[in-house]
Amino acid sequence: MKVTVRKFSGEDTASLVSLFHETVHSINSKDYPQEQLDAWAPALPDLKKWRARFKTSKTLVAEFEGKIVGFGNLENELSTVDMLYVHKDHQRQGIATSLLKKLEKKLRESDTKTATAEVSITARPFFERSGYHLVRENRKMLNGKEFLNFIMEKELTLKESIDMKDDKVKKKQAFRWGDLFINKVFDLLIVILGVSIAFQLNNLKLESDQQSLEKFYLESMLTDLDKDVSECNENLENLRSDHKLVAGYLRKLQQPEPTADSLGIVIVETIWFDTFNGNQDTYSTLLASNGFSALGDRAIRSQITEYYKQYQSVERFDKVYTDILFQFYTYFSPYCDFSTRQIIDASVVEKVQTRNNLLMALGQLNDSIESYTEMIAKATALKARIESTIQK
Repeated sequence: MKVTVRKFSGEDTASLVSLFHETVHSINSKDYPQEQLDAWAPALPDLKKWRARFKTSKTLVAEFEGKIVGFGNLENELSTVDMLYVHKDHQRQGIATSLLKKLEKKLRESDTKTATAEVSITARPFFERSGYHLVRENRKMLNGKEFLNFIMEKELTLKESIDMKDDKVKKKQAFRWGDLFINKVFDLLIVILGVSIAFQLNNLKLESDQQSLEKFYLESMLTDLDKDVSECNENLENLRSDHKLVAGYLRKLQQPEPTADSLGIVIVETIWFDTFNGNQDTYSTLLASNGFSALGDRAIRSQITEYYKQYQSVERFDKVYTDILFQFYTYFSPYCDFSTRQIIDASVVEKVQTRNNLLMALGQLNDSIESYTEMIAKATALKARIESTIQK
């Protein structure tokens, strides 16, 4: 069985959460009661939080014949093997071992000497076979339920440590003047470099005046605006694509006998929604340090303030649309296989609620396209004004 292990992509979120829920409620049910399973893997997951968790941790995904069959990740500043789950239909096929080896390789690359894992009762025998030993029992609270699991460790660099000790013994030799000379020259260069940097910083401080400070702020804001425009354009392109898919399928529902064909693609593509992160570091600095006084043009100050108010509009939409997508996900979950993007129960097509969910998503997509278009227009206008001011 040839399994491919790759990095996590945002589009994997629903498939990983679905795999996690199914694995916990089937594989782990022999060691944990139902109320603990429900607390461990709730029926209504927060996809936004899950996606953020997968993105910030070192998450690896295992695929077999184009289908996701497992995943694992590193957490606690990428130092601990945290999640390691394999699809219930692909147990004992070497998938967990492949994922664990890849995760341990990542730990070695970051100079981690000991791999730590928080392990369930079910997973303990696997980790013991993989070279981990028990450190202690661990009891933790999760969604109001107490769980028993285990903290286990594995030495990753034992052989390397022995080799290093041997090398130190072998390399004990006579003192070499060349090494001392090279080290001293290097130290001298560091001192010279430090003095040079300090000298340049002092000159910059002496030369800074109202005009140069204003230019600094405006150039920094241009960088932020470029990032905003790039992010908004990317989000807008995705939203327009989703709008086209949803509107197209709604037209299919108007046909005499609509089929489930392409509905799975519409559902999965619509769920993958990137919220607007924003790039307002310069604006926040201006507010915090009263830096607006450095901007001589009152009109540009007003335009900057007006532009960043638009953030609130986009963020409000993102929040509302994210809540709707959670409802969207919850409704379609029993009818759709998110990993294959296929409908597994065609009766969903005939349900009035299906049409209502699609119409609700379409309405929000219309609003979102309008908000992002306005955001890009205001960012472009502000950029032009700032560039004109800098060139004067």
